[in-house]
Amino acid sequence: MTQEELFLKKLCEINPLLGKTHLLIVSKTRSLEDIKTYYKLGHRDFGENRVSELQEKSLALKEECPEIRWHMIGHLQSNKINLLLKTPQLYAIHSVHDPELVLKLIKSQEKLNHEVGIFLQFNTSQEKEKSGFESYKELLSCGKKLAQEKKLKLFGLMTMGTLRTDDFETEAQRCFQELNSLKQKLEADLQIPLQTSMGMSQDYKMALKEHSDWIRLGTMMFS
Repeated sequence: MTQEELFLKKLCEINPLLGKTHLLIVSKTRSLEDIKTYYKLGHRDFGENRVSELQEKSLALKEECPEIRWHMIGHLQSNKINLLLKTPQLYAIHSVHDPELVLKLIKSQEKLNHEVGIFLQFNTSQEKEKSGFESYKELLSCGKKLAQEKKLKLFGLMTMGTLRTDDFETEAQRCFQELNSLKQKLEADLQIPLQTSMGMSQDYKMALKEHSDWIRLGTMMFS
C-alpha cells in the first residue's frame, strides 16, 4: 500500500464519523511529504506543538499548499508569540492558557496581516501538570477583551481529558461536558457563537459524542 493509499484509507475511516466536527491532523514530527500527501487528498487543517517547527513547515509549504490552515496546539511560551504571529497561513491558536498570554497576544497582534482564531484553554481535569484557565471569571474577562479585537477572533474553548484516572472514558466525558457547559455560558454572556476543541486519538470518540467542533488526531492518522 502506498503512502497516499494509506492516508486515503485513514480519511475514509474517520470522515464518516465526524458529522459537523472538523478534523485537525496533528503533524508534529511528520515530514513535509506526509503533509503534502494529505493536502493533495483534500485535507486542509494541520496542527503543530512547537512554534519553530510550525513556522518552518509553513514557510516550506506556503507555495505548494496555498490553502493550508495551520493551528498551534502546543503550550505557547510568551517569548514565542512574535514568531508565531509571523507564521504564514496561521489559522488558529488552541492553547491560550492564561490572562497574561491573552494580553501579550493582543499587544502583539499588529504583526498579523490576517485574522487568527483563539481558543482559550480550560483545565477541566484540574491536573497540576496541565496549563489552562481554572475559573469562569477569568475566562469571561479574557473573552470580553478578545471579543473587542479585530485581528484576534475568539473562536471558542479547548480542553484535554484526564490522563491519570482508572476510569478514562467517564473522566473524558466529564471533562468534555464541563467544557460544553462553559461554552454555553460564555456564549450567553458574550452573545457570540463559540466552538470547542476537544478530543485526541485516545478519547476522540467521547468527544464526538459530546459534539466537539474540532478533534485533534495525530499518530493514528499516520500509522
